[in-house]
Amino acid sequence: MAVGKLVADQVLELSAPLVAGGQQRVVRATTAGGAPANVTAGVARLGAPARLAGWAGADPLADGLLAGLAGRGVEVAVVRRGRAPLSTVLVHPGGERTLLTDRGEGGLEPSDVRAAWLADAAVVHLDGYDLLRFPDALRAVASAARRLGVPVSVDVAAATRIAAHGAEAYTELLTALRPDLLCCNADEAAVLGLDGARPAWAPPLVLAHAGARPTRVVTVAGGWEVPVEPLPDGRLHDTTGCGDAFAAGVLTGWRAGFPVLDAVRSGHAAAASVVGVLGGQPPT
Repeated sequence: MAVGKLVADQVLELSAPLVAGGQQRVVRATTAGGAPANVTAGVARLGAPARLAGWAGADPLADGLLAGLAGRGVEVAVVRRGRAPLSTVLVHPGGERTLLTDRGEGGLEPSDVRAAWLADAAVVHLDGYDLLRFPDALRAVASAARRLGVPVSVDVAAATRIAAHGAEAYTELLTALRPDLLCCNADEAAVLGLDGARPAWAPPLVLAHAGARPTRVVTVAGGWEVPVEPLPDGRLHDTTGCGDAFAAGVLTGWRAGFPVLDAVRSGHAAAASVVGVLGGQPPT
């Protein structure tokens, strides 16, 4: 289960590098987005039960996004108010992306958290961007999960957002959730001080993925690196949602009882399926 906001992703694939004042043709797609939606879509694609809980807009745009997720097999349990957030995703030649975000109108409150969201959940996954916007609500979800003995996973916000908020202050937000698993990329690990020895505040399991480079696995028992299988020539299309797909693969394998390193390999395989499509949702 993943908890957070539902975002509309308008993905624009650029045909050439962006030039101020220029003009070019693009390929456009609009899909459900935001880490919680992407993770649950990835989990459902792997054949495991998936539930998206949290906040969605009360507008026609959100209607279509929720219907699309339900069509993928994701159970939807959301409160609805306001206007859906919208991210414009610029996909540059070579696959890197830039996000331009409209926060929408509305949000997630602690009083919105429902016990039914956690019913039969094997793991609760929380988004690090939502931790900046709705910290009290995410703390309420994490507290409810701990009372029920449900493990908590967190994927952190972008390194630039962490730095702007303050790494120490963001670390305090993370530790208040008492996560069992923390996912991040190499830049995020560096700004949080997770690129060396495991700090005392860190959860029992930290995974730092780094694109085509090996993923660092850090536990209380030590650290390992898991190589990433090279992509076939021409496979890299769009990196949007790769981190979310990685989390979906890891969580599905981890909660199915895979050894941690094998769960990481499942995450790599899930991420490889997403880079070949436009947008952050996995192929159907």
